[in-house]
Amino acid sequence: MKTKSNLSVSSHRLMICMFLFTYSLTHSFAQSKVDSLLTLLKKDKEDTNKVNHLNLLSREYLDIGSSDSSIAHSNSAIKLSLQLIPSFTKGISTAYNNIGFVYWNEACYPQALDFYLKALKINEGIGNKKGIAKDFYGIGSIYYSQADYSKAIDYELKALKIYEELGDKLSVTIVTGEIGFYYTFLSNFQKAIEYTIKALTIATELGDKKQISYNLSRLGKIYSDKGEYLKAIDYYNAGLKMGEENHDEYLISGTQWGIGSLYIKIGKFKEAEAYLKKSLFLAESIHSTDWIVNANESLSLLYDTTGRPGLALLHYKKLVTMRNRINKDELQKKLAQSEMNFEFEKKEAVSNAEHKKELEKQNAVAEEKEKKKNLIIWSVISGLLIVLVFAVFIFRALRITQKQKQLIEQQKKIVEEKQNEILASIRYAKRIQDAILPKEKYIEKTLNRLNPQ
Repeated sequence: MKTKSNLSVSSHRLMICMFLFTYSLTHSFAQSKVDSLLTLLKKDKEDTNKVNHLNLLSREYLDIGSSDSSIAHSNSAIKLSLQLIPSFTKGISTAYNNIGFVYWNEACYPQALDFYLKALKINEGIGNKKGIAKDFYGIGSIYYSQADYSKAIDYELKALKIYEELGDKLSVTIVTGEIGFYYTFLSNFQKAIEYTIKALTIATELGDKKQISYNLSRLGKIYSDKGEYLKAIDYYNAGLKMGEENHDEYLISGTQWGIGSLYIKIGKFKEAEAYLKKSLFLAESIHSTDWIVNANESLSLLYDTTGRPGLALLHYKKLVTMRNRINKDELQKKLAQSEMNFEFEKKEAVSNAEHKKELEKQNAVAEEKEKKKNLIIWSVISGLLIVLVFAVFIFRALRITQKQKQLIEQQKKIVEEKQNEILASIRYAKRIQDAILPKEKYIEKTLNRLNPQ
């Protein structure tokens, strides 16, 4: 970003350092320390709890400055999440978000964006609103770091909307304050003041002194950029007082420098010298290269303006020495970033290969399960068809048997009727016979008379 003066560059550094603190604060809610998490991991089964602990441990390692260990534990979380059935997608998205934060912290922005987008895709797929908000927040931080403030605001507003829906007031405070901060660099002071005061109001309701002090200092920065120096000094002093209560030495040194720089502009050189000396002393005690550079630069300008060339030259030399050291450190950091990029690409290739292999394995297992499922389904269908055919056969047989019985009954009835008719005819004939022919006793009697013995 091109700035109008060295002072605006220095104030930009102030806001970057404030941003780093608040970003870290967003993702550090009640996490266990490394030792306790390592103890839990030893007892954990291969389940989602272990994935969660690996992700928490990844964050803790980043907090103590161990980026490699942070990435390693995130990768372990991803690997275990893929092995679980079903895959623990939320664990994977959290690990991706953690890795994105590591690369953002190392200024490896393309890699950071890649991992945040991976996490976002997963979280949108499973409807994890909190995860989506964190991913939007991370993406916004990347665009901020690349001085693309409009895109940064777009993503932060998306994150803010979700945090408001979730009722997460602390996150609302942090994101709202940073949106106001971003508007400062677009010189949209109305929006910057609006969002920063909103963040300050919520922070006051929550009693969050850290956020109160940072937002007061942000208001000092906004009014300083607007050219309202007295109002800016009032807000800086309020932020300084709160920072002293919190024992936040980094904020104290930066705010003292901000006040001293403004006193130079309004011609209060005695007050400016007092604040700048305090800022430099504290910056040297906490080894803050940014504030050492800023304070020496402002002191050199002050002494040059007030006609003290010896002191001006002294602080200018200190400024040059520190800048050379910073440039050297930045060069080493760039070399480290190049190595990190190479390692990232190499690990990414290995990770992609392992991921592909794992997916193939999962697909094979899924296909085998599908085959078994289909086999069972077809077996059941075949069995039902056999039962149905057998039932039809039995039904037809019963129908035939029933018809045969009915036929037999009908024939039997016909036979009985014929038999009754025959019997009736025989009886009728017998009656006629009895009526015509003499009786047997009469015949016998007649025969006995005719043939006497």
